[in-house]
Amino acid sequence: MALAAGLVFVTVAVTPGWLPAGAMVGSTRPPGHSQPAAHPAVAPALAPVTACGRSLCAGSRRWVMYGATIYNPGLTPDRSGIRRPGSTVALARRAHLNTIRITDFLGRDGPVATAPYDEAAWRRVDVMIADAGASGMHVDLGLADYRNMMWNNCEDPYRANWSRFIDFVAHRVNTVTGRVYNRDPTIALISIAGEPLQIGAHSFRAAATNRPCTIAYSAAQLTRFYASTLGEWAATRPTVMLNTGGLGYLNESNSGIAWRSIMALPDNPVCDIKTYGGMAGFAATVARYCARIGKPLIDEEFGWTQAAGDAARARAFTGALARLTSIGVAGVAFWNLGYQQAATSYDVGPGEPLTWAAVRTGRP
Repeated sequence: MALAAGLVFVTVAVTPGWLPAGAMVGSTRPPGHSQPAAHPAVAPALAPVTACGRSLCAGSRRWVMYGATIYNPGLTPDRSGIRRPGSTVALARRAHLNTIRITDFLGRDGPVATAPYDEAAWRRVDVMIADAGASGMHVDLGLADYRNMMWNNCEDPYRANWSRFIDFVAHRVNTVTGRVYNRDPTIALISIAGEPLQIGAHSFRAAATNRPCTIAYSAAQLTRFYASTLGEWAATRPTVMLNTGGLGYLNESNSGIAWRSIMALPDNPVCDIKTYGGMAGFAATVARYCARIGKPLIDEEFGWTQAAGDAARARAFTGALARLTSIGVAGVAFWNLGYQQAATSYDVGPGEPLTWAAVRTGRP
């Protein structure tokens, strides 16, 4: 979700032939962690998602991504989200979605050396991916938690070495399905770290020490970061695409983000934006550029709070989906699918009948 709006951000028998040399079920840490609980039989693999010209394809057929994030903003007891995969998939199917976007699944305040590899958190992702695939749905997996964790530890994510983390994600073996992440056709797309802040200096505070710090970066440094991380992913010989994640703030005069250069990077297969505020109107500009360079464009995140009222919110979703379809996007995902009902909530669910109907009928 937009940072300006407060982003909060079983066991199956695996035959040796399923795994590449050196891969192991679960994380790439040394053995010794407990095995996952029993889970139903693994479903047949879905058709892999690829960029095919200005569209996305699943196998040989054109495929339009229609998804939502599943972040639980604090509803207790939780009825959906990463800890409730079965009910989340069921809700997504009721909404007529074909993609679940997984974000905000790692804690943001832990040590950068260990917290990104938390096995319990990744096993929850494993189950969500498995349950989505078993229901015929794809997954869009966001990795921006790692970047945000660095910010919260006063470490510069755009100068850091991401090699270990990228290698971990690429070669992780799902503890439910036995499929390697970088070759799992259930995963339509992985995004490295969308919504970078505007170019310049930004203030943070280390969670562990409360120490303030300033992290600054240039447009060239941000572009090099994306070129480096996308290249490292490509070197793992994946069949799953990795892209930048949704870029925002591009419409602002002080953005400074060299978005054309970033989207044109050779290892970036899909253009990606988030359309809060003025980005909604700027989307057509991005669409024209991505059409010119022959890449698909997705809008990975947009939404409105329930404070707008059900009728106004329904009109906003209907209008946004129509506009995005008219500019030729290859997919969309809204923030956020869930059951919370509160003025500050972005959740879309059956409790807001007009908005729910707009989403259920609005597939691009």
